[in-house]
Amino acid sequence: MINSRIIVYSSNTGFTEQYAKLLGRALDMPSYKLGNVPACHKGAEAIYLGWLFAGKIVGYRKCAKKYNISCAVGVGMSPPSPELAEGLRATEKIPAGTPVFYLQGGFDITKLKGPMKLIMKVKCKEIAARLNAKGELTQAERATLEMTQGAASAVDGANLAEIIALYK
Repeated sequence: MINSRIIVYSSNTGFTEQYAKLLGRALDMPSYKLGNVPACHKGAEAIYLGWLFAGKIVGYRKCAKKYNISCAVGVGMSPPSPELAEGLRATEKIPAGTPVFYLQGGFDITKLKGPMKLIMKVKCKEIAARLNAKGELTQAERATLEMTQGAASAVDGANLAEIIALYK
């Protein structure tokens, strides 16, 4: 095995990939798109980052079959909360000893196709209505509202601080 620790990711519109690359630079670890990991890394310890769909970390289970996941990260458009991370743990059946994180990423509906684009048009209207009704919004909630209106990103290397601290 060339490198016993790697970063593996699945990204639909590029925001999870941005986090994977930022994390890779911060930890001096190679990052690979799921399905494009060189065979020499089979069974390696991996930090997995995946985009969220229907409350699941896309690609997590496939990655867990090939690599020893030491940390799981879900990236979505909602503001971060500890409840989201624990919900992902339960949905994906991530072992109790494996840290789980949720990061607010970004959203660009123009990068989606077919049924996914139609589903997200409806979801964006629902999310915007809920946030607009709320009144005063946090910075993360404002970012989510921006994402419902057009392409926007909350990707920031500072959001990776807890994960970086775990590995340094």
